[in-house]
Amino acid sequence: MIRLAHPRSGHFDLGTGYHGDVWLDLDALFLRPALLRPHVSWLADRLLEHRVDAVCGPMEGGAFLAQAVADLLEAAFLAAYRAPQPGEATGYRLPRVRGGIGGWRVAIVDDAVNAGTAVRACFDQVRAGGAVPVAVAALLSLGPASVATAAAMSVPFYAADTIQSHAWPVGQCPLCAGGTPLTDPSSYD
Repeated sequence: MIRLAHPRSGHFDLGTGYHGDVWLDLDALFLRPALLRPHVSWLADRLLEHRVDAVCGPMEGGAFLAQAVADLLEAAFLAAYRAPQPGEATGYRLPRVRGGIGGWRVAIVDDAVNAGTAVRACFDQVRAGGAVPVAVAALLSLGPASVATAAAMSVPFYAADTIQSHAWPVGQCPLCAGGTPLTDPSSYD
C-alpha cells in the first residue's frame, strides 16, 4: 500500500503548520479502490470491537476511507468539513445531525496520519458534539504518529501500514534551521 502513495523524500510544507521529510500522493491511494479493499476491511475489523455508532473522517481522502469503513460496520458516516477559525492552521466542523450525536461512539478515520492535526480536529469536534471518540484508524501512519496520537487522545490507534518520517512545527523545523529549501511536491510529476 505504501507504494500506491508514491512516497518522496525532501523538505515539505504539509499545509497544517508542520513541515515534514516525506510527501505522499494520497489521492493516488484512491485511484483503484479495489486495491484498498483488504486494508479497509482490516481497519473495519479492528474497529468492530469498539461498537461504533459512527465513523468520522476529514473531508479529503479521509472521508472516502471513513465512508467505506462506516459501510462495512453498518455505522453512520460523519464527514468533517475543513473550516479553520482565525489563527488555526487546520480546523474542521461536523455537519448538523438531526437529533445530534450526543452519546454516540465514534471512530475517527483518516487516510494518513502524520502530525495528527486533522484527526485531532475531528476528535475535538466529535467530543464537542457530545459523542465519545473510541478509536483512531488510518491506512498509513507516518513516523511516531501512531504512538503520539494514541497518547494525546487516550484511544487506541490502528494503522494498516507505517512509513518512517519526521514532522515538525514550522518554527521548530531543523531542515529550515539548516537552510534546506522547501521541496515542491509537483516537481516529482
